[in-house]
Amino acid sequence: MAMEPRHEAAFPLSSPIAAVILLVLSTACALWLPAAGPAAAATAAAPAGRAAPVRCELSAYVSDLYDIDPAKGRFSARLWIWTICPDRRADPLPKISFANADDPGTSEPNIIEQDGHVLDQVRVQSSFRQAWDVRDFPFDHHRIEVILTAPDDTDHFRFTVNNADAQTNPEIRPQGWRLTGFRLVSATKHYTTTYGDHSLKNGSTYDQVHIRMDLERSDPTIFWKLTIPLYLAVLIAVSTFLVSTRHEELETTARLEGIHNRLGVLGGGLFVVVLNMQQASDVVTSADGLTLIDRLHLTTLAFLLVAVAGTVLAWRWTSHGGSTTLAERISHRGAWCGLAAYVAACGALVLLAACR
Repeated sequence: MAMEPRHEAAFPLSSPIAAVILLVLSTACALWLPAAGPAAAATAAAPAGRAAPVRCELSAYVSDLYDIDPAKGRFSARLWIWTICPDRRADPLPKISFANADDPGTSEPNIIEQDGHVLDQVRVQSSFRQAWDVRDFPFDHHRIEVILTAPDDTDHFRFTVNNADAQTNPEIRPQGWRLTGFRLVSATKHYTTTYGDHSLKNGSTYDQVHIRMDLERSDPTIFWKLTIPLYLAVLIAVSTFLVSTRHEELETTARLEGIHNRLGVLGGGLFVVVLNMQQASDVVTSADGLTLIDRLHLTTLAFLLVAVAGTVLAWRWTSHGGSTTLAERISHRGAWCGLAAYVAACGALVLLAACR
């Protein structure tokens, strides 16, 4: 019986051709793997190529608050500021900027290295610019701020505020004011300019810390000093309408002379109100609109002008033969009604300012 021939592999492992193929493949792998390794590692490390910004903890202690002057848009403060940074190079206090300070004076830094961190303490004293809204004086409340700006942009430096350690001196008693709140707030400030750093494409952003203090007035004495002349002018004006001459034997000329005297008193009242309004503007100045003091002055001026108009009408009535008795009766009732309207208007203005 004839036997079938046995088929062997085309390229047996022991053949020279197979050996050559294996040698080529091994060489290629040896050359590819070292080249691919650094490329893959560089690709993986690209997202983490930019270092995280350095963070420093910041806190503050306000030791004094004084010279609070809304008319000049200023207040003065003395405070301690400290930072805790991972190393001395990251310390921002030597280059920190006070955004709303006039000419800050700082003490020599007190640097302490502890627990692998660097503590830097500095005392700051200055007057600070502040926008004030005094339209509701003397019921106005204010939030004043000391604004600190980091020396580097947010890509390189960030603040972490520590409100637990931030405090104010419990003995702070600003004249005419009461301190009602205090805290530190983180914020950012964006500038459209890059300050010459061409690596920044959309401007630059800097970290800020706002040291906020809430104030309210504690002494209404100034309010009464500014408004008592108004009330006196109104009471004197009303009294001139309530002096009765109906039961006196007076000639018409004498009655007309009384009306002229009333006009003189009202003119004097107008002068007092206008002068007092100018003095009040030096004490309570607002760029946001009319203040409560302005509205009270304008209401008083309106009352006195109506009184002048009523007096002129009464004079024309009696000078053309009208009844002086009727004129006096109308004047008396008008004076009481005008006084009631004046009190109601002023009360409403004060109540609105107190509740706002």
